[in-house]
Amino acid sequence: MQVAYKDIEGKAHKIKADFVIMGTGKRPVLDGLDVDKAGIATDGPAIKADARCRTNVPHIFAIGDVIGGYMLAHTAAQQGRVAAMTILGEDMKYDQDKDCGVIFTRPEAAFVGLSLDQAKARGIDAVEVKVPMNIDAKAMINNELHGMIKIVADKQSHRIVGVHLLADHADTLIGEAVMMVSGDMTLEQVAHAIHPHPTQTELFGELARRLLARLRRSKK
Repeated sequence: MQVAYKDIEGKAHKIKADFVIMGTGKRPVLDGLDVDKAGIATDGPAIKADARCRTNVPHIFAIGDVIGGYMLAHTAAQQGRVAAMTILGEDMKYDQDKDCGVIFTRPEAAFVGLSLDQAKARGIDAVEVKVPMNIDAKAMINNELHGMIKIVADKQSHRIVGVHLLADHADTLIGEAVMMVSGDMTLEQVAHAIHPHPTQTELFGELARRLLARLRRSKK
C-alpha cells in the first residue's frame, strides 16, 4: 500500500507500507450488563447519567466508558469519585467542560476545557490567542520547534475556558493549563505570574499578555 500526504509546507510525499492501522474511536460496550432488565435508560449506545453519575434508577450509578463522553482513564476515575461522594451525601459533580486529554504523538497533543467553537456554542463571547513553539527559548535549545499553544478566554470576564497544545512535552505542560481552567483563572492572573526562564511554560504568560493587549486595543 502507498500513502500520499502533504507536509506543513505543502510538499507532497509518498510512503510505502505493508499495513495501515486506523483508529476510528471508541463506543460503550453494555453487553452483559442487562440494562434493560434493570430499567436503566440509555442514550444511543451509552447509559444515561447526570453530572453526579446517577442513572434513572435511584440506587444505580454509572461511570466511565459506558456513559460515553470522554472515554479516558482519568475521566472514569473522576466520575468514580463523584459517584462515591454523591452516595455519601456530598455535593460533587463531573464537569466535562473542565476535563482534559493527551494524545501521545510526536509532537504530543493535549487539551483542557473548551475550544473556541465549543465556548461560543455555550453562549460564551470567547476569543483565542495562539503562538508557535519556535519562539520559545527552551524549545530552541532542545530543537523541539514544532507545534503551538492556544488559549481560549471569555472576552468579558477574561476567564480562561480552554487551553490547547501541540508540542513536545505537552503531557507535562497540560498540568498548568488544567489548573488555569479548573481554577477559573483569568488572563491577568496568568499574565502576572512569574514563569521561569528558559522553560516552555513561559508561553502561557506570553499568550495571556498578548490576548490582554489585543483586548485593550479593541476597546479603543
